[in-house]
Amino acid sequence: MANPSGESAKHEVFDASKQAKPPPHFLRSPPLALPAVRIGLVSPEVGYGLFAARDLAPDEFVFHEAPLLTAPFNEKFAADRALVLSQTAACRAALAAHRDLVAVAYPALAARLGVPPLPWEEARRVLEGGGLGMNLVVGGSGGGDGRATTQFAGASVKQAEYEAYTAGIKVSASVSEADVRQACLDFFKHYAFQVPPKGSGGAAGVGGVSALMNAASTREACIYLLGSLINHCCTPPASASSSSASLVMKGKNKGPPPGPNCSWRIGPSGLAHFVRPRHICVQARRAIREGEQLTWDYGKREKGFDCQCDTCRDGLIGGLGSCHVL
Repeated sequence: MANPSGESAKHEVFDASKQAKPPPHFLRSPPLALPAVRIGLVSPEVGYGLFAARDLAPDEFVFHEAPLLTAPFNEKFAADRALVLSQTAACRAALAAHRDLVAVAYPALAARLGVPPLPWEEARRVLEGGGLGMNLVVGGSGGGDGRATTQFAGASVKQAEYEAYTAGIKVSASVSEADVRQACLDFFKHYAFQVPPKGSGGAAGVGGVSALMNAASTREACIYLLGSLINHCCTPPASASSSSASLVMKGKNKGPPPGPNCSWRIGPSGLAHFVRPRHICVQARRAIREGEQLTWDYGKREKGFDCQCDTCRDGLIGGLGSCHVL
């Protein structure tokens, strides 16, 4: 954004230790009230992903979303009974209030709670109806009011894709309370973002720096209808100087630059003052072309599902072929 004098501000640096508030020309603009993202199916193994519905500019805030559910979480003590009970209550409340939305967006969770995947015709109405964008915030309005907003462009999921995806999801015939609690705990492990502590200025996950979880503390964690569907990418960014980055880039000069193309922040910060507490705001790290999948780096490479990003499929992370992301 140009400063009031019309001169570029790209060489200016805001020093929070010297200035209580950033100059107006440093403040970021909220996401535009234009179609920004749509849901697509990456593969039956990966499931859904979010894709750009139009060309996105570098540093543009793509969308701003209120959480679907919130509960306390601590990765180090994830199995703590009180925490799991809170997470279970939050999942049950979300399923009771938005059964069809949860069953379509997170069919594996719903199946573990005894809710089978919706038939295609019902799922199609959910995917195309805009309800999955109900928590988006545009121009100071929206966010949990059930009103579809203009940022969500619907879905590009085809019947054959949906049925291939849900065919591999097993529905629990008999669900015990222990099963429900384990399912909800796993759901938080895989999809939740911890809320930054007060005074952190809306800490962000900026590719490779994981703000997703913090093992040292118990804090609120949020799951989002759209934000939590953005997939992980291990591919080193084009600017990386490591040998792994060079290996990934070799022979892949066509198409978009490698590496995660998005970052996130939760809650307000000095420059993104418009972000509400507990809300997530997704930002483009570089130019993103229409149709390109949105990705970011969770920073987890120890346990969980097998990552299916290009780098892991090609076996380029230490020759292992998988980063085992949480």
